[in-house]
Amino acid sequence: MRRDANLIGRNVARLRDQQRLTQNMLVAKVEVLNFFGITRDVLSNIELQKYVATDKHVYFLAKALKVEIAELFRP
Repeated sequence: MRRDANLIGRNVARLRDQQRLTQNMLVAKVEVLNFFGITRDVLSNIELQKYVATDKHVYFLAKALKVEIAELFRP
């Protein structure tokens, strides 16, 4: 996969670290929002830009991190 196929990975990792969340904690926050399409392995691969984040991933990660979707796409 081309790294430019996943633009949010680094920002998800940065925001998660800033909020002092583990990957498991962030996955749990996403699951509370009733989206079960993400596991710790999927999140890890999104953060490492090895996995393409779907529109649902983007939406629910932004909600769980309590940021605007645009924040995930910042350069």
